[in-house]
Amino acid sequence: MRAVWPMGLCAALLAASAPPAGAEALYKCTSAQGAVSIQSEPCPKGSTQDWKREADPEPAPTPEELAARAALVDAEARRVAETARLAEEARLAAEARRAAEAQRRADEAAGRRPERTSDCTRAHDFNDAALAMDWLELSETQKRRLYDWVVETCRDPEAASL
Repeated sequence: MRAVWPMGLCAALLAASAPPAGAEALYKCTSAQGAVSIQSEPCPKGSTQDWKREADPEPAPTPEELAARAALVDAEARRVAETARLAEEARLAAEARRAAEAQRRADEAAGRRPERTSDCTRAHDFNDAALAMDWLELSETQKRRLYDWVVETCRDPEAASL
C-alpha cells in the first residue's frame, strides 16, 4: 500500500530540509603544501575541498540584546569607577594615618603630650552637641536613649564587678 502525503506536508518537509534563505557555506580546504583552512569562500585553485557545510549567519542582535549589552557595559563602568573611588579613599586614609603618625612623633620629640580623651568624655561631648542642635527635634524617648548610652559608655567596668 502506498502512503499518500498531503501537498502541504510535503512542502513543509522540503522547506525544513532546505537551507534557509541567506544561508552561507563553509568550506574546508587543504592546500598543496598541506595547510588546512576553513573559510566562507570556495577553495582556491590548487587546493582540495575536503567538505562543504551550510552555515546560517548569526542574526543581528535584537534591541533587547543591545540594551542588555549596554547595561552590562554601564554596570562595569560603574564598578570600575567605584573601585577607583575606594582605592583613592584608602590612599587618602593611609596618607592621613602617616601624617598623624609623623605629627605624633614630632610632638613626642618636642616633649609635647597629645591630649587624650576617654570614651566617656567623647560620649558626653556628643550628647551635648546633639542636644544643642534644635533642628534635630529629638523626642524625649530619643533623648533618654542618648542619655542611657552615655551612662553605659561611662560606666566603670571595675565598679560593675564589685
